[in-house]
Amino acid sequence: MTTDSKPHKAPPATLLLVGTGLIGGSFALAAKAHGVFSRVVGTDRRTEALDAALELGIIDDRASDADESRFDAACIAVPLGGIASCVREASGIATVVFDVGSVKGSVIDALETPPENYVPCHPIAGSERHGPAAADAGLFSKRTVVMTPTATTAPWAVEEVRRFWEAVGADVETQTADQHDQRFALLSHLPHLVAVAFMDVVGRAGSFAGAGSGFRDFTRIAAGDAEVWHDILHSNAGHVRRYLDELIDDLRTLGDAAEKGGPSLHRRIEGASRLRRAFDAARD
Repeated sequence: MTTDSKPHKAPPATLLLVGTGLIGGSFALAAKAHGVFSRVVGTDRRTEALDAALELGIIDDRASDADESRFDAACIAVPLGGIASCVREASGIATVVFDVGSVKGSVIDALETPPENYVPCHPIAGSERHGPAAADAGLFSKRTVVMTPTATTAPWAVEEVRRFWEAVGADVETQTADQHDQRFALLSHLPHLVAVAFMDVVGRAGSFAGAGSGFRDFTRIAAGDAEVWHDILHSNAGHVRRYLDELIDDLRTLGDAAEKGGPSLHRRIEGASRLRRAFDAARD
């Protein structure tokens, strides 16, 4: 197999889904709905999740019961700590392999020499809900998917996986793994760490009395899957810590401004409000 070309073939018929939770299950539903795959065979270390995925129509068969010895594609949708081993195994039985993990560098490093048919991916979509019951065929519509091809990823594999994501309605970007991990340390991983810390403070206070929509909005992400977020925060701890230290310094300064009141505090609040409004306008 060459690394720069591959004969065009009909759309892949069979997907191997490794991990049947929110992201993997949503991709399987979307891919079948859009005709990317006609059949999905699933595996999950949690028997109850695999049974639910079959009952909900996310998968058509369990891998242990399937006749296939090879697959047209494999989607690795397990917590970060297990991605590298799953990629190694799947790369030998699937034409192309991609994952949906939120940190890329640690997985690529663990693989040492990643297979040429492996394309690291991160769909920027999700929910505080998890498990097969949370799967949604529309989850990736108009959402961004970041691909971080490695030095050994074949161009044909990148284009094939790009086609999968675009077929389910996603917009695809390409970055290096380090660019990705720095970016999402700030935009995703640090906010989750802060939400967890804030809920620790609330827990010690011992009461949710009087909490309103602001509390719900700010803390929603803290309800995410603990195993998934443990692996994310640990795997990207270096980049997260850099931004966390900056935030801690900024919070101290802001706390001082709150005590004094006046123009300095007003400027900080107004500046934050202006940036948030700009974010909303960019999304519209």
